[in-house]
Amino acid sequence: MSLVGGAAGVAAEAAALAAKREAMKKGKTDEQKRVIDFLFNIGESSGCGCFGKGSNMTMQTYLNLVQNKCQSMDLQSRAMAKIGLDPSQVQEIPPIVLSSFVYDDDCLIRVDDNIAVSSQYSITWIFFSSTQMYTYKYIFDTTSDNTWEITQDFFYTDVTCFKTERAIKEKIDIAAGSGCLSSETVTKNHYVVDRLEVIVPGATYAFSLRNSDTIEQSIQAAKAMLREKKYI
Repeated sequence: MSLVGGAAGVAAEAAALAAKREAMKKGKTDEQKRVIDFLFNIGESSGCGCFGKGSNMTMQTYLNLVQNKCQSMDLQSRAMAKIGLDPSQVQEIPPIVLSSFVYDDDCLIRVDDNIAVSSQYSITWIFFSSTQMYTYKYIFDTTSDNTWEITQDFFYTDVTCFKTERAIKEKIDIAAGSGCLSSETVTKNHYVVDRLEVIVPGATYAFSLRNSDTIEQSIQAAKAMLREKKYI
């Protein structure tokens, strides 16, 4: 393929993405439109203006937006109300709080310098009573008004195991250069996807998480308590 032909193909692909982006922005709020521009991440390098104006939102601005939304919701109280328990009933060990961007196939994902974000964010609270484990998961979408709330409860005797999983994923972005027929720019990034799985006979329940020493210690404490409860 010639340089011009290859560049033209990249330009056509970017133009198709730009059309998808603009279609997705219809009916959205101003903030949602800015987020969509940011996550699609096209237009910035196309000096000829073929793909429209790119986003002026930075990675830090987007992270702050997500953090502010998380802090604006009292999810612990909301979780207790959904589960229908009093805090005094779930004090076997301290609750575990898991939070992370969601990297499913139906999410928009952007990776800059191996820092990955997406259009969905998940927060999970896990509570422990003397006989059961209760989970509350809240997911919100930054490109729409969509939210999901999921509650589940498990008797300790039914839980086969806790499983943590880490995947390293590759994302390659190809963009046109400074002109419509310029050679493309290829950027390869890698990002980490961590999750906790609660396995019971016949089913597996997955929860997104951003791993840390504190989270690892909390999960180990839950595993130790699970072993103890299963043999009482």
